[in-house]
Amino acid sequence: MIVDFHTHIFPPEVIARRDEFHSRDPWLEELYGNPKAKMVDAEDLLASMDRDGVDISVTFPFGWSDPGLAEECNSYVIQAMRDHPGRIVGLAAIQPRAGARAIRELERCAKAGMPGFGELMPHGQGYRLSDTPLLAPLVEAALDLGMFALTHTSEPVGHLYPGKGDVTPDELQSFVLAFPTLRVVAAH
Repeated sequence: MIVDFHTHIFPPEVIARRDEFHSRDPWLEELYGNPKAKMVDAEDLLASMDRDGVDISVTFPFGWSDPGLAEECNSYVIQAMRDHPGRIVGLAAIQPRAGARAIRELERCAKAGMPGFGELMPHGQGYRLSDTPLLAPLVEAALDLGMFALTHTSEPVGHLYPGKGDVTPDELQSFVLAFPTLRVVAAH
């Protein structure tokens, strides 16, 4: 069995109006501002899975700064999970700075069958992965729900590239040490 554990999908309306959404989220603009940067919906993902022999994809929305956009895109991923059970597993996009709203969204997504949350995008969402006071309520809720976290990580050396961000190994280490019982997937 082949599982692709890191995919992103977008609702078709976000793809169709990508320039409008770029103006609403600078991190989206950084990653998808180039018209050659491909944005895919659930059907595109499934087609690529079929073409490449992938059995299951773990997918998640973009790490939006706006919690409302994260919630809308989470709903799209939840529907994709329902439409394609056993093929698409979704994770919840959460904006940790949204406080209680973020926890309510995490609970909604867990109830819908999402086993985890992520991809955390600290650089693009305006916080640090080492900000334990900010992240503690979210992590506590995730632990109560039996969820894991997937976070963006990057290397501190080498050239800059779109999406590199600043979640270096020391930031990741701070997060893991602060929350030792949380299962964490370090993307990239």
